[in-house]
Amino acid sequence: MRHLLPAVIIISLPMWTAALASAAAPKAVWSEEAETFATPGGMRFGTALADDGTASGGKAVRIPFRADANGWSMVFSAPRMEMRGQVLFTFWLRAEDVPPLTPGFKLTLVAHDKHSGSWAFHRETRVYGANLRAQGYTAVTLALDAPWTGDTYGPEVILQWDAPPKGVVPVMYLDKAEIAVPAFDAPRVLEISPLKIRYGPGEQVVIRTSLVNPTAAPVEAALVGEEIRAADTRREVFRENVRLAAGEEKQVASSYVLGPEEYGREIRVRLLVGAQEVAAGRDFFAVSRLPLWGAGGSSGDRSYWAGNSGAGSFYVGPASGQDSWRGAQYWKKMRRVYFEFFSWAPGDISDLAPTDDLFPGGEGRLAYRSRQTILQQNRMLRSVGIWPVSYGNGTCWAESGYKLFQQHPEWFLYDANGEIAGYEMDGRELYRRKDDADFDPGAYQHIFFQACLNHSLPAVQEYVARQFIRCGREMGFAGVRLDVRYLEVYPGERGFDGKEVATTYPEADRISAAAVKRIKALVHKELPEFTFGYNYAAPEEVKDMMATFQERCEGGAWMLDELPCTYQEKTSSYHVWKTYVRRMMSWADQVNNLGGVYNPYDFNRGSMEHSIDLIYSAIFRIICGGRDYGGWYHNSRQPVGDYGAFTTRFSEYLHNANRDWIADPQGEVEVRSAAPLWWEDMCFRTRSSDGRKCLQVNLVNPPKAAEVMENPRSEINPPVRDITVICAPSEGQKPAAACLLAGEPMELTGLNEIQVVQLDLRQADGGKVAVTVPSVLFWKMVVFQF
Repeated sequence: MRHLLPAVIIISLPMWTAALASAAAPKAVWSEEAETFATPGGMRFGTALADDGTASGGKAVRIPFRADANGWSMVFSAPRMEMRGQVLFTFWLRAEDVPPLTPGFKLTLVAHDKHSGSWAFHRETRVYGANLRAQGYTAVTLALDAPWTGDTYGPEVILQWDAPPKGVVPVMYLDKAEIAVPAFDAPRVLEISPLKIRYGPGEQVVIRTSLVNPTAAPVEAALVGEEIRAADTRREVFRENVRLAAGEEKQVASSYVLGPEEYGREIRVRLLVGAQEVAAGRDFFAVSRLPLWGAGGSSGDRSYWAGNSGAGSFYVGPASGQDSWRGAQYWKKMRRVYFEFFSWAPGDISDLAPTDDLFPGGEGRLAYRSRQTILQQNRMLRSVGIWPVSYGNGTCWAESGYKLFQQHPEWFLYDANGEIAGYEMDGRELYRRKDDADFDPGAYQHIFFQACLNHSLPAVQEYVARQFIRCGREMGFAGVRLDVRYLEVYPGERGFDGKEVATTYPEADRISAAAVKRIKALVHKELPEFTFGYNYAAPEEVKDMMATFQERCEGGAWMLDELPCTYQEKTSSYHVWKTYVRRMMSWADQVNNLGGVYNPYDFNRGSMEHSIDLIYSAIFRIICGGRDYGGWYHNSRQPVGDYGAFTTRFSEYLHNANRDWIADPQGEVEVRSAAPLWWEDMCFRTRSSDGRKCLQVNLVNPPKAAEVMENPRSEINPPVRDITVICAPSEGQKPAAACLLAGEPMELTGLNEIQVVQLDLRQADGGKVAVTVPSVLFWKMVVFQF
């Protein structure tokens, strides 16, 4: 769900803000110089009043970072006041030795209950160097959402530094602060929320619109919904009358039927009073025929700590229904379509449908899970459009694997010595005592059995298919992703008779491709929408098994390329950004053309010290057409845009099945700029859902350092401005239109917003056309439409 904000210029507002055409500007109810509200007891770790000729009153509070600081540096409060709706806190700030993206300067906005003094509600957020002008003070406005039923609260602000990079000693100066409350002269749109994050073509969409009438009079209004797809193809999808009593909050459910087109949608809802728009809002959702094709979404917002989002309820550990539902709503808010239950099963491929309510998960480790909880969680995820997938280790583990081995030793693979992968009697004896009262779970350190099935055997293929079908029917999963083994065989592996299953890689490839194809067909006969996914999707890993790789990709399978998680290492040639870009674009194009959903891992599985590396890794993996299981980098307070929202709205230009990489765009595209831009390896041809042929040119302001992990201050290049992009005719046709797709603002201190900007075409030499792009901070996309 998305909170919608009034039409004031606020640096911090997220991209889903809505213009309220008739709402009056907020009214300031408290404003003071810092030297007035600062108190000795509210300043520590070197924080103090200081003379400052650039401050409005000649003085400011100087807030330095101190390595010995433990907690807040400054706390101040304002008199009790009535708070309703969205309360705006404005701070006049300037900084010294603060790089653009790190460290964060944390502000916690608090409203204290008037009776108990406890925190009634609060918001934690951050200010970064990029949010501030280079010279003088910048007014930074942050919003705190209060209930729309008026009450009196005590405002408080807590200020604290994050730990900076080595060698950075940041200082923040606070000149003054102000609190403003909204005017209550018009009804508001509070939230726009599609019931699900992903729909199929032709499906009925439900849109929930939350409204409030803060005025003292009833309101008769019309609620109008408009759907936008492609760059700017629009249609009105619902219109209905609503009545709001004075002070009433109401949620209205509207529905309409999708057309046959796939890819991202924007839903705009306008509230009209007497034919005049008084409030509006928007949100985005995915539309795809193949369930995982439109998967996008963000990771958690790094500008604040989310607290108990419920997300942790989906792994080992107790989980209440309330926590699980909170988690499902959180993932929906992050626009996540793909959700994987990792390592949950008691035996993986040998037990994907346990019958006991309490069972040892994690491939038979003694980490117990509840069958009923997993069923409940899968129902919750499906209800909001999220596709729940079961992780599956492709080998047989623990008790279930051992029992299967006792029943069918002829189903397993052996080495030249007649041994299976792993088995130890001592561990088996220890495991048998797991239910004894005096058993120590810590003593069981190693899973006692692991072995691989011989997938060349028809009986094994049928057994595996039955396991997947039970996983879907009995456990509620919508798909499976295989790790370690993916239904393949290799040269040198032997059957129960001691003979090699395949003597060469071409033979192993042929056998494996046939096994994958047959197992999928058996499953799809019973569960047509059941999805598959696999590890081992890197070119280095599949070069000898390309027929199997093609069969694995087919039908929109989730293809996890795990090797990029090592590319930050100096031993990898791909730690050089230019080389990394070419690798991502070229390989993702092949996976896409084979029908796979490409998921390249982030550097070090996303655990990088410098945020700039995570930002550029996300940019290049998005441009190549990749998806990220964990969600894209997201920090709503940095001017990089919400990549989860961007990939959802513009999946048409990123995840299009007809998208083709242009390996050498010379002669088709030319870019002219005063400062360097990267674009040559990031041009694509595609066809939009409205049937138009398109050429995409991605413009990236390059990383300041040539290599990963070489920019500890996360410095950035200045914005590149007034860029000329020239496009040649295609098959005798000139582009008829061009637009700019962006999630980032035009200026560093501007507003993150998902936007389509129409660009003026002009004639260029040689029968070509040209457009001008105002600026690129990190990444923007030009789309020429023929």
